[in-house]
Amino acid sequence: MTVKRSLSIQGHRTSISVEDEFWTGLKAIAERRDQPLPAIVAEIDAGRSADTNLSSAIRLAVLRDVSRQQEPPALAPTARHASPLFSHVYLGTSDFSAAFAFWSPLLDALGHTPRFHDADAAWAGWQPVGADRPLFLIGRPHDRAPAIAGNGVMVAFLAAGRPSVDRVHAMALASGGVCEGPPGLRPHYHPHFYGAYFRDLDGNKVCVCCHDAPAETRPDELSL
Repeated sequence: MTVKRSLSIQGHRTSISVEDEFWTGLKAIAERRDQPLPAIVAEIDAGRSADTNLSSAIRLAVLRDVSRQQEPPALAPTARHASPLFSHVYLGTSDFSAAFAFWSPLLDALGHTPRFHDADAAWAGWQPVGADRPLFLIGRPHDRAPAIAGNGVMVAFLAAGRPSVDRVHAMALASGGVCEGPPGLRPHYHPHFYGAYFRDLDGNKVCVCCHDAPAETRPDELSL
């Protein structure tokens, strides 16, 4: 049954109608992340495309969350991986709208969720599912000068498996990215290092990689 509720989103009362199961799913996300329900809805609202209404975006977000919760649990972290190494990584852009459109589907494919999106200030951030840090941020440089990619600077994203590396690299190129190295093994790093490289629309160099042997790839990745 569809249930209509009114929430305060960024200072405005907004009426939302979704089935009761999706309200339950939203509450579960909010409790797991220790955030108020309106904050979760505001994230979903900020990350949705112009042709997707808020109710549909909420349904999609809950369904994605349910799918992720059903994935096999990750291996227990070792002591050296007990806490994040970084608070956040920030990439500059000279065209925020284009950069946001480029990065949103890539980060969704990697399993990360929107943290915030501020078009007026021209910056946005994403976070891992179930964690507040580290954040990946894009935005205009603080000095408002044109963004310049650093020579020798690269951001590397960890993928769930080799098919994810292939998929994200292909998505990046299809969206205007430039290939800096096709997907494949790089045994000079270690025997199971599988990675791909590209530059985003602002020339920032990016790597997507997986360190697992093929037998250790997640079951859902093997079926793709």
